[in-house]
Amino acid sequence: MQFIDTNVFLRFLTKDDPVKAASCHKLLQSAAEGELKLYTTDLVIAELVWVLQSPKTYNLNPSEVFDIIMPLLMIKNLNFPCKNIFPDIMELFKTENIDFIDAYNSEIMRSRKIDAIYSYDKHFDQLPDVVRQEP
Repeated sequence: MQFIDTNVFLRFLTKDDPVKAASCHKLLQSAAEGELKLYTTDLVIAELVWVLQSPKTYNLNPSEVFDIIMPLLMIKNLNFPCKNIFPDIMELFKTENIDFIDAYNSEIMRSRKIDAIYSYDKHFDQLPDVVRQEP
């Protein structure tokens, strides 16, 4: 198993360097075909989302980010800690107009049966399964 970093995903998705994009495509295709096992972290995926959304780089909206990274995240031999709940995280991020990290934290809470959060972030108020409390 080998680790895969954010910039490999970015080169593949953005194709801003055609030579690197082709190499990244080959690497990810090898994983999809079962020839190789890859590992990354939830932080790498968060960084990927941030870079794709940043007005200074690609300036994509949540729906566009969802559409381009979900197929990538579901590659069979790409593993990361919360892969099983990432479809829910990404769906919440796309549909509820909340930050990626808030969507991530909300789904972590749900998966661990935590229904209350201490936060000043009012985005949590719009989520039906979350009770936000201020300290």
